[in-house]
Amino acid sequence: MAAVPGGDHGGALAGERGRRARRTPAALLARARGSRVDLDCLPRLLGFNLRRAHQSCWRQYASAIGDHDFRPGLFGLLVLVAANPGIAQIELGTHLGIDKATIVALLDRLEKAGLLSRRRSTSDRRRHGIFLTERGGAALACMQAEVRSVERRIASRFTRSEFEQLLGLLRRLQG
Repeated sequence: MAAVPGGDHGGALAGERGRRARRTPAALLARARGSRVDLDCLPRLLGFNLRRAHQSCWRQYASAIGDHDFRPGLFGLLVLVAANPGIAQIELGTHLGIDKATIVALLDRLEKAGLLSRRRSTSDRRRHGIFLTERGGAALACMQAEVRSVERRIASRFTRSEFEQLLGLLRRLQG
């Protein structure tokens, strides 16, 4: 067997792989509890920080809205329909960043739940306008109060100026 310059790295690595393979889940869990993890470059990566911030906001949102079984996309869809009665599904998809097939499925789900209705346009028979039902308006009002509460908790970590700057920077990332 040929010697490896600078020492027997091959044997050391092989031994290390063997030790890793023999670690039990309990030993790994104990290490995780008692050690600090080196995140390397992750804290300096925009995508990592955006994902972590999104996860935190999502958990807070889900705890507030969870009993309504609405994901943020459905909430946003209802807000747009309420603010724009008769909006076309293509416009909804465009403003929410949702493809045509997905927007149709979401609208079907909300229509089946009695939260919105589709009505054929009187000026363009190919177009359907989307409208909130009375039930949809009531559900949205309830959810908006809960979402505002979550938003206040999140925003409280910033000064008003910092929060406005954060929103502006996030909008700039959107394209």
